[in-house]
Amino acid sequence: MITTLQQLMALLLWQAGSRHSILCTSVTWICALTALLLFNSISTAGELKELSVTESDGEYRIQIVSILDAPVDYVHYVITDYLHGYRINPTITEVEILPSGHNAVVRIRNLSEQCVGPICFNIDWVGDIVEPSYGNINVETISELSNFKSGSAVWEIRSHGERTWVLHKSSLKPDFFMPPVIGNKLMNYKMRKDTLATFNRIECHAQIAYEIEMENEPELIEALIDEGRNCIKL
Repeated sequence: MITTLQQLMALLLWQAGSRHSILCTSVTWICALTALLLFNSISTAGELKELSVTESDGEYRIQIVSILDAPVDYVHYVITDYLHGYRINPTITEVEILPSGHNAVVRIRNLSEQCVGPICFNIDWVGDIVEPSYGNINVETISELSNFKSGSAVWEIRSHGERTWVLHKSSLKPDFFMPPVIGNKLMNYKMRKDTLATFNRIECHAQIAYEIEMENEPELIEALIDEGRNCIKL
């Protein structure tokens, strides 16, 4: 889905802010940092070319470039499958297409749920999506309808032989306090990890969509659909 990485950033930042306000003890952040150090490897999606997470003046930015092992049309289909965003972001619980007032603009609302121990939070994200040309996608957060101050994203999706070159850039500015040093390190790690998980799911579902179209055997199709359910575990 177009807004998945941006929505993911919102979820992670909201979670971090909620941890601070509800569980505001040094033990919480010591444990978080310990967990960060224990995870010393991150699985990659396709052929990872670039992945960076930066923060400046309270704004977090992600940039990722990867070559996915699936044809471009199927990768594009998965990314722009707005109503099934939960396939690549399992925290999404509800998706709604809203009227935008412009024929070329798709307005999407995502409702997501993030749990911290026994406490769960509902997060609203609303954004306008424009695809000026095939494979070029621009996303703009509507802050007054969302749970954070501002945000934007771009996608570039290009054929790379039988594979697909994908660039994604997102920015997000939260509206709550982030603890210095440890909070930024934790956010950096989690954004990297979950961004790669999202790209893995995009690749997985694109491969399955391609295989299903190529085959016409009911038993094989059923097996592929079951495999598609397992993509969410990546």
